[in-house]
Amino acid sequence: MQLPTSAIAPGEVRAIDVDGAEYVLWRGHDGRVRGGPRTCPHLDHDLAEGWVEGDELVCPGHGWAFDGDGHAFKRNEFGRTDPKGTVETLTIDERDGTVEVEAR
Repeated sequence: MQLPTSAIAPGEVRAIDVDGAEYVLWRGHDGRVRGGPRTCPHLDHDLAEGWVEGDELVCPGHGWAFDGDGHAFKRNEFGRTDPKGTVETLTIDERDGTVEVEAR
């Protein structure tokens, strides 16, 4: 799948389809595009409805966060980070005004 770089602004989350499977892309505030599954593994919330904090995607359901490198975790109000396993990632190549996305 290919889309223009301008299709994903910093802090934006976008639902996409790659080879018949649903994923989300988001651009962190560092400018890098990241991706992962569209459905949260915790309670199946739609991550396309999530938001970006820094460079991570946060689930609208119970606040699990995803770093785009396959790590899922939960932060509590005291600052502790609890690992919650791993999720599928995408191969993302951004150059020459285009974002190329492939399932792994």
